[in-house]
Amino acid sequence: MTTWNALTRLPEIITILMRHGFTGYLKDLGLSEKIPFHKRGTTEEKKEHVKGEELRAAFEELGPTFMKLGQFISTRTDILSPEWTVPLSKLQSNAPPIPFDDIKQIIEFESGGPLESSFIEFDETPIGTASLGQVHRAVLYSGEQVAVKVRRPHIEMVVNQDIQVLRHLAAIAEKNSSLARQFSVKETIDEFAASLLKEMNYRLEAAEALSVKAQIDNEWIYVPAIFPDYTSERVLVMELVEGKKLTSETINQLSSQRRKELAEALAESVLAQVYVKGVFHADPHPGNLILLKNETLALIDFGNTGRLSEEMKQLLAECLFSLNDRDSVSLSLAIQSLGANREVDTKAMRRDLDTWMNTYLDRALQEVKMGTMFQELFALAAKHGIRVPREFIQVGQAFLKVEQTVSALDPDIRFNIILKDTGERLMWEQLHPKRLLRETRKLTRQVQLSARKLPTVLNETIRKWENGEPHLQMNIKPDDDMMSRIERIAHMLILSIMMLAFSIIIAGVIIGIKISGDNSQLTNVYTFQIVLSIAFLITILFLITIYMMWRKKK
Repeated sequence: MTTWNALTRLPEIITILMRHGFTGYLKDLGLSEKIPFHKRGTTEEKKEHVKGEELRAAFEELGPTFMKLGQFISTRTDILSPEWTVPLSKLQSNAPPIPFDDIKQIIEFESGGPLESSFIEFDETPIGTASLGQVHRAVLYSGEQVAVKVRRPHIEMVVNQDIQVLRHLAAIAEKNSSLARQFSVKETIDEFAASLLKEMNYRLEAAEALSVKAQIDNEWIYVPAIFPDYTSERVLVMELVEGKKLTSETINQLSSQRRKELAEALAESVLAQVYVKGVFHADPHPGNLILLKNETLALIDFGNTGRLSEEMKQLLAECLFSLNDRDSVSLSLAIQSLGANREVDTKAMRRDLDTWMNTYLDRALQEVKMGTMFQELFALAAKHGIRVPREFIQVGQAFLKVEQTVSALDPDIRFNIILKDTGERLMWEQLHPKRLLRETRKLTRQVQLSARKLPTVLNETIRKWENGEPHLQMNIKPDDDMMSRIERIAHMLILSIMMLAFSIIIAGVIIGIKISGDNSQLTNVYTFQIVLSIAFLITILFLITIYMMWRKKK
């Protein structure tokens, strides 16, 4: 920390956390040095009782950055229990409205001209306010009605200062506390900072909205248009969608047939975004869905979106196939490919996966909550030291929220059944000739690139060996079968050397005769006898070696 504001902010944060009963947790996280000296002897009787509700109250008092932090860690069901995540998920980013003069000044600075040059009408009264920005209704000169979201003035200074303090505290915590290292506090704060800064950049939000809009091919789901020419880092201009929030009252006004159609369309759309397109809205709760006049659903607020690489999509598909087949071995291998922050006990993880799967074996498919199931899976992976990517956490959250929304629309429709159908389609797509051909081309290119590098790598390795540069370091953990494996490898090496020697001898005899120029029948017969004798000898040795290997294995 270098700024004076950050230095003065730190004691304020510590004091508020202590006032809400978190002195003991601060000590557990190795932050004792940041507790005011005259309060270090404070008793910790509240430590056993303070949980998510108290933390929510503390974050609300600490301001917008910490409210966003609470919302962020409420999604980390892989490392936190529901008594923490549920209260934090209820944090609301409400804030007092920004004076219109400040809004006007920001828009004019971003556009480089007066407000009237961009909008023929602009409603000074906001239609929505939040901790990071607020939204106004306006009309473009083209006649299109738009929603204009403007970032709060100076909010970036507040956020950057708080992130600086959080990173400072995280570094101290990981230095002093094994608990902090176990939960990767620094990595979590870095992920939060990246997520929040992305959410504050409205140009990025516009790009994500355009990506999702381009991927959705569903007549029941609508994404508002974006106006990039009017959008900047601090101002977002998008089509104004008018309708009703998807409340229980709104849902009850729909016919049962329309509710069923909307539920199926929403579930299929989110699954396609995740498994097929790889760009998805990560927060499809009812508050981000608007029922339009034509009884279709508009998806809004693209501040929380996720992107999956081809490898991530493939890995998610493998997890889905393994879950469907109750295959804990394949699921364990898929999860371990994510990487770990410590050595993984594979057998223990497979036992836990089997136990976890068995809890679902005797339950009807329609009783299984897939969002909860994925969250439990990620929590189990984290327990064994697996680094679960934030994108996977977002997928679990998206499934959980869309499952709740689908159930509200039509309780008879189960998201997991639609997910199973999607899995079956994905399975067949894996075997599609076009996909196989594409994967073959990809593998061929990778092999070609590796082959081109091989001579250079070999030459460099040989040069280092000749100069005595390389240092070979091996960490071997012996087990009961290691010596037998080493002996089998030694036998195979002996066989290989014998076969190589045989080839060299035969080649030498033949070449020697050809060089001598003696092509008589006697010479040819003599050559044949030599070759046959050597071949017989090598065969005897080969059989003896095989017999010895077999006896040793027995």
